Amino acid sequence: MSLLKRLLLSVTAAMLIILAGTLAFSIGAARQYLDSQLRSESENMVSSLALSLSQPANQDPVTRELLMTALFDSGQLHEIRLTASDGADLFARQQSDEELAGQEAPQWFSRLLPLTQPRAERVISDGWRQVGQISLVVGNGSASYALWQGSLRMTVLILAAGVAWALFVATLLKWFRRVLNEEISAQVRTIGTQARRRLPAHSRMAELSSLVSVIDDTRERARVRQKEQTQRIESLELEINRDPITQLPNRRYFINELRKALEGGAGKASHGHVLLFRQRDLQALNASMTRAQVDAWLVNVGRRVGDVLAAQAAAGEYPQDSGFLARLNGSDFAVLMPGLQGPRVTRLVQQIRQVLQSLRVPMGGVPWCRWAYALTDYASSSSTGEVFARLDHALMRTESAGHAEVEYVVHSAREAERSSAGESEWQHTLAAALAEPQRLSLDVHEQTYLGPQGRVEHHEAWLQLHENTRDGESQAMAGSLFLPVAVRLGLSAEFDLSAVALGLHWLTEQRGGQLIVRISLPSLAQADFLVDLNALLDGWERKDTANTLSRLILELDAHGAVAYPDELLALCAQVRDRGVRTGLRRLDQAPGALLHLHALPLAYVKLGGDFVIQSHQNPGTRHLMMAMVSTARELGASVYVTGFLDMKIAEWLVQHGASVPA
Repeated sequence: MSLLKRLLLSVTAAMLIILAGTLAFSIGAARQYLDSQLRSESENMVSSLALSLSQPANQDPVTRELLMTALFDSGQLHEIRLTASDGADLFARQQSDEELAGQEAPQWFSRLLPLTQPRAERVISDGWRQVGQISLVVGNGSASYALWQGSLRMTVLILAAGVAWALFVATLLKWFRRVLNEEISAQVRTIGTQARRRLPAHSRMAELSSLVSVIDDTRERARVRQKEQTQRIESLELEINRDPITQLPNRRYFINELRKALEGGAGKASHGHVLLFRQRDLQALNASMTRAQVDAWLVNVGRRVGDVLAAQAAAGEYPQDSGFLARLNGSDFAVLMPGLQGPRVTRLVQQIRQVLQSLRVPMGGVPWCRWAYALTDYASSSSTGEVFARLDHALMRTESAGHAEVEYVVHSAREAERSSAGESEWQHTLAAALAEPQRLSLDVHEQTYLGPQGRVEHHEAWLQLHENTRDGESQAMAGSLFLPVAVRLGLSAEFDLSAVALGLHWLTEQRGGQLIVRISLPSLAQADFLVDLNALLDGWERKDTANTLSRLILELDAHGAVAYPDELLALCAQVRDRGVRTGLRRLDQAPGALLHLHALPLAYVKLGGDFVIQSHQNPGTRHLMMAMVSTARELGASVYVTGFLDMKIAEWLVQHGASVPA
């Protein structure tokens, strides 16, 4: 076989492969596009319909049926169904794909390249009341026929292009053989002859002599062009997926990675945790520092937190590519920790919190800028919206409370597919802490308030758990990180009793001052908690020589007055007989507790600083706050306001009977 024939066959085979691959990938891309369009169309249609049906004007059954019938009669739906909250069908229509589309693709083609019929569902509500659930399925008959027609046209076009290319290559090779044969023959015939034949001044293939230089010039231009395009692509990637200041991944990229983690693709675990931390005083920082200084500080924050993640990955806490830091917006940062469960999460979060606390800078009017932390877990049943909703709720709680602890919101165990390894690790860690009392301690902070009665000083205690790191050093884990897990495992009562016992020991050693110990609301629901607490106080009362019980204050969340009114009343009455006082925190987040305050013997109530600031600016909220203050004072309870307050608001609160931080 001649070289030209081999070249022709190789070019023909290559073209067949290229054309077949082009056809396959084009049809596949068209199928994926139609699938995504069907899903997008179903989501858009069900969202629009659910929004319309949720309007107060469309709650009438006749109106709802007219809206759904009008949408169904448009001929785009395979099925539409409205289901009540109890599961009964309120409206249902269904039709086949043949009825939806007048033309259809061949059956063998539909079986070879099937298109999905995505089902989309939305909840319909009337205010806070859930009316039902609307679901619809968009028919794929038209899309399948469009795919068939497009594939047919594309196949004909590619075959025609292949045939034309084959004819062109055959003609070109035939011409090339003739010209090359003539040129080479003319040159060879002159070898070894005395007579020199007169050759043409210019070869018929003189273009070949300059082809190399042309290719070299083209290659150089292509290299320069490719370099420019690469730089442009990198710049666009940075603009799309990177924060321009810190160069961290932005919100778009973070949500995409979180969605991948929830789907569990590429061998990734579909469970893990997300930490969200917010700089509450970024606006004040921008006012007190130059823009360059704030940008440099934010870059340093991202670098230091990234160093913590890298150090943990190097130590083998989790794989290198399983977690990363992102900046969601100006003041919000997030850390994604897929596959990380159990105490390892809390250890990592604790280290990040310690680094952020060390990076705080002073500001005018506030000793240090403040961070707010929110932590939640996720599973394959979660969605990105649910994860961010829990994080936003946790941030709202911690900002309202005014503390710098990590607010941990746990995903419902009935909905989450939890990692059994993480649960067992937590069970072992918490059980070991209860078995070894020396692993539990109190983190005590002194707090001073100024109010109508003058200066009031007391100490507030938070339970913390000590763990030994791989280096043999002891590391303290804040109660806000492990107590939510203890609640889920039914161990909150044991830890609350340990906190009370540690608080009594602390009061005995101090011989002065008052100590506030927090009690978890789920402990009130446990039948043995009040009995065990009574036994603990009885035993201490018999040997109490330093009047410690009268200096102990048990603090509970105000929501307990609504969720556990009887248990809370029993607790207050029981401890009051022994001189122990009780208080409520976050009364502003549970206004319904006002109805139960008259029955509770309380020493004080606490209001959040953000709520008070909002009350000072909003007349309606101000009336609610004044009702809380006046009700508490009429019942003999002091009112403390937590968080930072400016001088004007603080003076106004003191005039109205509340105590503010000194």
